[in-house]
Amino acid sequence: MSMAIKKGNCNDKPQPPSHNALLLFCGQGVSALFKKPNDPPLNIGFVAVDATGLRKPLAKIKFSSIVNLSGLAANPQALLTFKLFRACEEQSPLLLNRWIYEVNRISDNNIMLRFDTSFNFIFCDRLICPRCCDYFIEASVENLVNATVFVNNVQVQALAQ
Repeated sequence: MSMAIKKGNCNDKPQPPSHNALLLFCGQGVSALFKKPNDPPLNIGFVAVDATGLRKPLAKIKFSSIVNLSGLAANPQALLTFKLFRACEEQSPLLLNRWIYEVNRISDNNIMLRFDTSFNFIFCDRLICPRCCDYFIEASVENLVNATVFVNNVQVQALAQ
C-alpha cells in the first residue's frame, strides 16, 4: 500500500562546505499496489537536493525498485509508467522524463503466476541556478489485464556537485 511522502526542507540542512563538493542525499520510498487499470497514479519516491552552495549544479538521481506481477489468469499483462518530476522553491512540478515498464504474455496457461524483476533508472539534471529542489517519482498503471502489480523496495538517492 502507498503512504504519503514528506516534502523536504532545505533549511533543515547546513550549507555545503565548498563549491567543489560532492553531496549525497538519501530519499524515501514507499510501496504501491495496482489492482485495476484505472487505479490512480501514486508518488512512490522522493529526494530533496540542496544545491544552494554549488556552482553550475548537476544532480544525478538514482531510482531502484522491485516490480512484482501476479498473474490471475492466462496471459497476464501490465504496463506501468514511471515519471520523474522536479519542483524547486515553490515552483510547480516539472516533468523531467518518463520510463515504461511492460510485461505481457508470460504464460498461456490458466495457472497462478508470479514474476519479480527489478526496475531502475538514473537521470542527470543540470540546474539553471543553485537552489533547493525536490525530486519525486510517480508510478501509474496504463494497462493491467489479468494481473496485479506491486512495486516495492523503492530507493531514491541523489548526488549533486
